[in-house]
Amino acid sequence: MGFGELAQMYSPDVQVNSARFLLRSWINRHPLLKSELYESGYKKGQRILLPVQVGIIVKHIGEP
Repeated sequence: MGFGELAQMYSPDVQVNSARFLLRSWINRHPLLKSELYESGYKKGQRILLPVQVGIIVKHIGEP
């Protein structure tokens, strides 16, 4: 799944760039979420998320 696609699921009422910014800010404000993402192989600026990475985000933020 694309990072922007997931971001828009969480923030459907804003433009895709704003949705990406919001999702990144949520990730940066949750140290455990950020840590788990990086342990899964996530890299800053990554555009495509692995299913495990989507699962980590959903686990910490909730369903979109």
